[in-house]
Amino acid sequence: MNTNFKPLGIAAAVAAVSAGYAGMANAQSGALAAETRLGDLAIVPYYTVQEGYATGVNVINSSNRTQALKIRLRRAEDSMDALDFNVVLSPNDVYTGFVALAGDDIKFISNDNSCTAPAYPAGGFVMPNIYREGAETGYIEILSMGSPVSETSAVAVAAKHDATGVPADCTGVRDNFFKGGVSATTRGVVNSALTVQRALQADGSRVPTDNDWEEAVNSLKVSYFIKSDETGVEFGDNAVHVENYFDGPAMTNQQLGVFDGDLCGFDHPDLNGGSPDPTCAAGPGATVGLYDSLRTVLGAQTLINDWSANSSGDFTVDTDWVVTIPGQYLMVDLPFFQVGLDTGIDVCTRTGTVIDGNTIPACDFRDIPMTASFTVYDREEQGIIVEEGDLVVSPQPPSEIPVDVLDKEVNVLQWGTAPVLNAPAFIEVPKPDGARFGWTSLAATSSPDTRVCEYVPGTVNPIGAVFGYDIPAMTCAPVTSPAPMVGFVAWQRAFADLPAANYGRIVRHSRTQSVTP
Repeated sequence: MNTNFKPLGIAAAVAAVSAGYAGMANAQSGALAAETRLGDLAIVPYYTVQEGYATGVNVINSSNRTQALKIRLRRAEDSMDALDFNVVLSPNDVYTGFVALAGDDIKFISNDNSCTAPAYPAGGFVMPNIYREGAETGYIEILSMGSPVSETSAVAVAAKHDATGVPADCTGVRDNFFKGGVSATTRGVVNSALTVQRALQADGSRVPTDNDWEEAVNSLKVSYFIKSDETGVEFGDNAVHVENYFDGPAMTNQQLGVFDGDLCGFDHPDLNGGSPDPTCAAGPGATVGLYDSLRTVLGAQTLINDWSANSSGDFTVDTDWVVTIPGQYLMVDLPFFQVGLDTGIDVCTRTGTVIDGNTIPACDFRDIPMTASFTVYDREEQGIIVEEGDLVVSPQPPSEIPVDVLDKEVNVLQWGTAPVLNAPAFIEVPKPDGARFGWTSLAATSSPDTRVCEYVPGTVNPIGAVFGYDIPAMTCAPVTSPAPMVGFVAWQRAFADLPAANYGRIVRHSRTQSVTP
């Protein structure tokens, strides 16, 4: 386990390098905004604990408002929720931590004092076993759940740090994330805009007190770094920030989830918005159906970046690309997808299937696997040479055209002679003969019949019940917006005779869009 992590602020902002791309996007207006690097949603496109690496995250609340956040780690292959928890930041507060291996466990470790829900345990948050397998890599969502309407509210007072840097009452803060809140009576979530906590009194007693919540301001500044103690390589960048993403508060409980039949629980908010339960979303809370706007803003016709496979004696420069397609979990009928994960049976398919006499309709409408087309050049403008064919006597079998696919939520492309990120799975792309470095344009096409799925509150999925799941039904509506794609190229410069001089850097992908959102 990496033991020498210290919170690092990645202060240098990378300027927008191509038309149609900015690091901070305005989802609600449908237009890319200035490069201010603030928002109410942030996406860290990659985390890894693979082979000596760990990933650190810094979250800054740059406003004078208290803010509740959801931090969620999603595993690379299918973006299932591997670990999530809540943090409440007081004005101008910073929360830091890192994801690392600890024996066989994956942990989120922090020495920060900010209030978390649940309480931060000794040694760190341990990733539950449910989706632990394959979660050594993935991406991170940081979503703003809202701000109390007044800084004199009980939760704001309780979350405020004193002169020693310790919040006044984290126990009271956590009251706001229990299930079954009743106004002025019982602690917990009443709805997305109202929670109750037992406010600490001067005599040590506690009095149930309401907290009203509203949409948070665009104050998040999130950065990340990836570091290996084994090689000494460290690199980092700002997260992808989205402005004005949520249109209301999205407070939910941290006790139950959708597989408990609770749509007001820890599965929400997500990249499709707030709770889909209208009772929980009362207040009003953040709406659902926001994923299409994110797709419009982060959708790409092509990604453009450099590559290197340069080896010169004792000096090498290698690169890995990361291409992340966030939000694919919103494009499956989750109950059937879960049955497939639990049983190993191919239940969730694109065409439907029959299992034990039960007709299972189509339930997989993700963009992935995406067909990937690479245009690869070296730095001398030379591309891959395709030998011209000759005339033939027909009939002849068709020529074989290699097709690459992006089949995961987080895809790693290895360009160099040695891996940079030590990813458990990667794609290799042909390069021009003899070329050691250059640039690439990647165009990716979604699978046919893409849809976004949403729960239907108050209904029970009859086929889900066959498999023992008493959960709401889902409906899946077609989308025509492009798949969102974010990521970067990770550079590693290695000196065989002087490992202490090894270093790395991250350069975010530039993106072109067929239609400027």
